[in-house]
Amino acid sequence: MSIPRRYLSDVVFEQLGAEILRGEILPGAALPPEQALSERFGVSKILVRQGLHRLAEADLVSVSQGEKTRAKDPSRSSRLDVIALYYRLAPELPLSNEMVRSVLEKQYTQGLAIVEVFSRRATTEARQGIVALVRSHAASSGTDAGIAALERALWTYLAESTGNVILAAEVRYWYDTLASRPHMPNPAPPALRFHFYEELAHRLAADKDALAYYIAELAPLMRALGGVVQPPSRKRSKSATRATEHRS
Repeated sequence: MSIPRRYLSDVVFEQLGAEILRGEILPGAALPPEQALSERFGVSKILVRQGLHRLAEADLVSVSQGEKTRAKDPSRSSRLDVIALYYRLAPELPLSNEMVRSVLEKQYTQGLAIVEVFSRRATTEARQGIVALVRSHAASSGTDAGIAALERALWTYLAESTGNVILAAEVRYWYDTLASRPHMPNPAPPALRFHFYEELAHRLAADKDALAYYIAELAPLMRALGGVVQPPSRKRSKSATRATEHRS
């Protein structure tokens, strides 16, 4: 079965990208000439060139006019897209598994930043809206898919309400570009997760210790990941303890 022409450059990009990520093509090594790649993949040199330029955009190769195309070290890439490529093209690698902790730590600490900035900057209207948003997802909150939809809507709303364009762009990136990012192993049941977001929303709306509450819930998760975040010195509720015990 022939591959549709518009996808042929994807084959070049994904095959060579996977070889670079797996270390089969070492950093600094020259890729074969376009003619050789054209023969290998059975496509025109134009399509090979398109695939190579996509690799360059992903910061996996360096392409210079009149110079050999050389592989770059993916672990030194400045492009977050490389994270998604690890999961898509080389999920079996130990590095892909090790990156799970990095992604989850980033996810939870980013939430910490969003809660803190929202607490300082959000308008009255934004605070009132957060409770209504969570309530609008109550009916579907009994499933993992329903909670996932709530989480996306909630964090997008909070980030955009901070007025911080970087936080808002980062949240959009994580949900759009890294749709296949890893999730916390053994997450809490949907009902407990919904309770957490419902309580967080009420605290944000009332401007009442939302940050302390978030950190208290976050601490066991971070410890489970080998983090160093410590819980605040306040007594935690039994429901909060149960929720984090399920998550960890």
